[in-house]
Amino acid sequence: MKKIDDEIQLLLKEHNGNIREILEENSRLDYLYALSEQRELLLEWYEFHPEGELLQVGADYGAMTGLFRTSVAQVTVVDEDANALRTVELRYPGAANIRYENSSLSDLKEKRSAGGEKTEGFDYVVFAGTLQAPYEEQLQAAKALLKPDGVLIAAVPNALGMKYFAGTAEEANAMTKTQLAQLLPGGRFYYPMPDYRTPVSIYSDQYLPKKGDMTRVTPAYDYPGYHMMDMGEKFDTACEAGLFDLYANSYLVFWSSSPERLEKGEEPVYVKYNKTRKEIFQIKTCICEAGKEGGRSRYVEKAALSLAGSAHIDSFRKKEEELTQQHRVLKVASPEYRPDRNSAFFPYLEGQTWAEKLGQQISGGQLPLEALSQAMDQVYDIRPEYRSSFVRTEEFDEVFGQDLCEEELALLGQDTSCRVSNIDALFENMLLTEDGIYCLDYEWVFLFPVPEHFVKYRILYYFYEQYSSVMKQLSLDQILSAFGITPEMAEVYRKMEVNFQNYVHGENQQLYLGNYMVYSRGVKEIRQTESDLARARERIEQMKIHSREKDVTIRKITEVQRLTNNHVTNLEAIIRDLRHEIDEMSKTLAYLDKHEALLFRLRRKLGDAFNKKYPKGTPQRKRLAYKKEYVLHPIRSMKLYSTPEGKNLRDGDFHIGEIYKQHGRLKFEQVENPVVSIVIPVYNQIHYTYACLVSILEHTKDVPYEVIIADDVSTDATEHLSRYAEGLVICRNTTNQGFLRNCNNAARHACGKYIMFLNNDTQVTENWLSSLVDLIERDPSIGMVGSKLVYPDGRLQEAGGIIWSDGSGWNYGRLDDPDKPEYNYVKDVDYISGAAILLSNDLWKQIGGFDTRFAPAYCEDSDLAFEVRKAGYRVVYQPLSKVIHFEGVSNGTDVEGTGLKRYQVANSRKLKEKWAEEFAKQCENDGNPDPFRARERSMGKPIVLVVDHYVPTYDKDAGSKTTYQYLKMFLKKGFVVKFLGDNFMHEEPYTTELEQMGIEVLYGPEYQVKIWDWLREHGDDIDVAYLNRPHIASKYIDYILDNTDIKVIYYGHDLHFLRESREYQITGDPKIREDAEYWKSIELTLMSKAAVSYYPSYIERDAIREIDPTISVKDITAYVFDQFKETIQEDFAKREGLLFVGGFAHPPNADAVLWFARDIYPLIRRKMEEAGAAAPDFYVVGSKVTDEIRALEQPGNGIIIKGFVSEEELERLYAECRIVVVPLRYGAGVKGKVVEAIYNGAPIVTTSIGAEGIPQVEDVLVVEDEPEQFAQAVADLYQNEAACRELCERTQRYIREHFSMDAAWRVIEEDFCRR
Repeated sequence: MKKIDDEIQLLLKEHNGNIREILEENSRLDYLYALSEQRELLLEWYEFHPEGELLQVGADYGAMTGLFRTSVAQVTVVDEDANALRTVELRYPGAANIRYENSSLSDLKEKRSAGGEKTEGFDYVVFAGTLQAPYEEQLQAAKALLKPDGVLIAAVPNALGMKYFAGTAEEANAMTKTQLAQLLPGGRFYYPMPDYRTPVSIYSDQYLPKKGDMTRVTPAYDYPGYHMMDMGEKFDTACEAGLFDLYANSYLVFWSSSPERLEKGEEPVYVKYNKTRKEIFQIKTCICEAGKEGGRSRYVEKAALSLAGSAHIDSFRKKEEELTQQHRVLKVASPEYRPDRNSAFFPYLEGQTWAEKLGQQISGGQLPLEALSQAMDQVYDIRPEYRSSFVRTEEFDEVFGQDLCEEELALLGQDTSCRVSNIDALFENMLLTEDGIYCLDYEWVFLFPVPEHFVKYRILYYFYEQYSSVMKQLSLDQILSAFGITPEMAEVYRKMEVNFQNYVHGENQQLYLGNYMVYSRGVKEIRQTESDLARARERIEQMKIHSREKDVTIRKITEVQRLTNNHVTNLEAIIRDLRHEIDEMSKTLAYLDKHEALLFRLRRKLGDAFNKKYPKGTPQRKRLAYKKEYVLHPIRSMKLYSTPEGKNLRDGDFHIGEIYKQHGRLKFEQVENPVVSIVIPVYNQIHYTYACLVSILEHTKDVPYEVIIADDVSTDATEHLSRYAEGLVICRNTTNQGFLRNCNNAARHACGKYIMFLNNDTQVTENWLSSLVDLIERDPSIGMVGSKLVYPDGRLQEAGGIIWSDGSGWNYGRLDDPDKPEYNYVKDVDYISGAAILLSNDLWKQIGGFDTRFAPAYCEDSDLAFEVRKAGYRVVYQPLSKVIHFEGVSNGTDVEGTGLKRYQVANSRKLKEKWAEEFAKQCENDGNPDPFRARERSMGKPIVLVVDHYVPTYDKDAGSKTTYQYLKMFLKKGFVVKFLGDNFMHEEPYTTELEQMGIEVLYGPEYQVKIWDWLREHGDDIDVAYLNRPHIASKYIDYILDNTDIKVIYYGHDLHFLRESREYQITGDPKIREDAEYWKSIELTLMSKAAVSYYPSYIERDAIREIDPTISVKDITAYVFDQFKETIQEDFAKREGLLFVGGFAHPPNADAVLWFARDIYPLIRRKMEEAGAAAPDFYVVGSKVTDEIRALEQPGNGIIIKGFVSEEELERLYAECRIVVVPLRYGAGVKGKVVEAIYNGAPIVTTSIGAEGIPQVEDVLVVEDEPEQFAQAVADLYQNEAACRELCERTQRYIREHFSMDAAWRVIEEDFCRR
């Protein structure tokens, strides 16, 4: 046990040595062991020679010293620890008969001899639990200090003590009886129970407990909460077998080199103490032996432990007289008194107790109730005149009825009672002798009425407690019922028993029992509890499942209802508007019908006939229109016939359509070194080709490109395309080559770094090409990229293609909503439709173009994808590149017809034959395959689901930045990553940023409703769920663990309850303390459920382990960097100002800025001005600025509130400000703003809270906690440019060592191993 001398000394001084007051205010077990008078009971019964000299080995906080100094003439306390001796001296100030020796036992003998002191030795040497190894050496030294007839006394825990088998932690100095007997041969053994520290009973070899005596083992204070066995039952077995001495919890041994010294004419062989009662009731009961060997007799002594208990002892005479008169059969042992009347003496009677006799009749777990009834009848054989109806008295209320209600008192009023009530009339106190039945103990006899059934209840209850371990077939309720005691009566009697115990013990009940006592549960109770828990868990799980199903159903119904309501509302509005329009049109039609002239009717009929003969869009109709225009507007129409431009416009209108009249002749810029060569294979369909070119010209402004038209001998106006568009590279075949060869031929003319194959029946959209080029250029592992294809009506045509192991293919997402999350993240795909694909010119040449075995067309794009992968590159889908595709225009749609589409079936067979080995690795098509992995080629790759409160806004708050950096790390380490933001919002630019990294983000109302189904459906595919923050993790963890096999890892970001506790220490707000306790419960529960939990510092890790060492927790770096600063402004003369960075939705940041602005910054300005230097401005950067923070900026005060700034602006501020300040007063975990400042090479001044948890950070920043010192540190550093530069250099070395991606991954890699 840890030494606590300093604490005890402080308590003694604070309370002026008042031990009781100390224990009342401090209910710690080590304090009780150190200070309680109960410790003295170990030797209170022993008769020391009053003129003797005693050596106490070990100071032991003076626990036994008080007894010794009143029992002998001189006490010497020896201890090698001077501080331990000071504790005893402080506890007994001015005690003249106590001496202190700061030495070992062996040194003490030499010291006494050298000092000229008498060396005849001590009368007593006492080890009260202080005997330590090496035992033999210590005991030899102790024996050397004894007088020849001196007595050595040792109290030692038993290494085979029953309580240790039951689960109590074993003490270091525990020994067996055999070991002690060898060290102290001839010693006399006693057995303190429950142990030597707080003895209640002390047995000896002359008086050992019998079966039943130890059934209700008095609990020791250090018992565990759960026993590994029933100690009472095992003690009964040991007692019955005569082995109690081997398994007693501790030993008390007396040894002397003169054995006769241990023999006394009169001595106790058994002692029992009632020290925890009120002082007026505190007594001890001794069974003593007197006389010489062979003729020794016994008697019983009951003695008060103080003068206050004399009246209680004296009351035995009156009680004996009354009981003798009341009982007809029962005899009462008569007391005798000494002249001081502080003790009562009783004869020691031989016989068998009623409890023992009844116990012998127990067989097969049963006891004949007739036997119980017979015993009860003899105990209650009362003279009739002494029995009457129960009448409530004031004395009864004082002892038994303090909190009984009127209804309960009325129940008692129906009972009978005796004139004298013996509460101690227990079967174990009734002795069957040859001379009759004797009442052995009648301490608790009341001379006022007590309900008769209550006394019977006590008799039966305590008997059942004594033998419950063997009466397993008979319950207490059955026994009570046999004696007319109902459950309602039993409950009232239980309250009466509690009141009685409170009356007896008073405040000592709580002081010595309630505050410390551990009421252990045994194996039986544990098994019952486990059974109850199992049933409860099963019921809870059923309720959880039911609740979740109901919740999901309600969510679905609510969402459907919401959408239905919206739809109904919209329809009602439309219907209302349409009805109004119909009404108005009906009025107009009625008016026109009445007033339409014959001429107008005739004109309409002629118009219908004209449209039928010359349909709109036909050449005939166009010629008539031009003729009409020329006749009506000859001058305006002249240029259409007289100028080249006009003729071209008219020609284009006839051959291409109305669109040509809008855009005219297209002009593409001639590019000397194009980045992309756009190859458009065409065969007729010039109007589609022209529309495609128009879209390219409009939406391709940011990438240098050339357009190559691969004309496969078109027969329409396509052969004259140069008339309608200039700047094109037109490659016209002499014979029709088919789609595939046409593409190969045209690609030979490509000058660009990349080749973009684009069907002519497409129209591109904004950023279509730049997004493809950006993607392929930022990742060298990508060999080919393709676009998202949509139909003209807005539905999805394809988001990458899937090829199954049987060779069948899917256009993933066909006809679905193209804006759904699953179609909008960058991913690997089996193939991309040849309608819009881009790859490098070099790779195209390396592969050799489209494989001609698939000529004229179909499956060439799938084959190309496999060739790209064979070359070691990836095929990737880019959702930002959106291309509208008029599918079927180029090649038709009929696979059985005569068009190119008919080659699809045959070429599919060729593709399967060529890539049979690769096809075997593809996902299997079982008729209803799940495309979850096939759509992104994630077969065999681990998937991690990251859950946070929203998509990480990495430029706004530190927590999001941490999540963002770990997402990047997971990707780099080969994981497929899914991200779930609990708000299900699509927030830009952050959602697109993750999607462009290759992360599928789950957002939108659909996922909000179906997320639980999604988790259950894909639980087998997902390896790890990485849950962030307690309020988010607690929402998902139970469902994931209950319904999937996903491994759960929890990242808390910071320890919320630790942060709240620190805030409470500053504010004193009790609401914050309540919040801290709430979060403590939430967070510890989460950690107990997760496979492993992460926190950003060792501070949090150690705090958690201190609370619960079983929790698996690691400290990980909150910030991971994959690239580092190459250049930093190290000329600090060019830097100016102080900078704070932190989001103000986080309360510690707001507190920090307010504290700095009010208490520190004015001091900095004053110190700078006193030094003759200009005071620096204070720049405050952070999102969600509060009004209180914004109000800090006032004209001329130097504070500049910038609020939220862009990443570029923040980088500029880090580069231009001289010092970063982080004046945090509370918070928990690693502070992101500190790490970010280190990364940016800033000199930093912070508090110990700001530096907390960051390993070895003291070398790269300055830490001060008080306003004056903080201000001085800032002022000194600001004026020392060399010191700033040195700190800046250190930061860069430090950040690479501690915050690189590889360093972070080493810590957590084992946790992400595959299941």
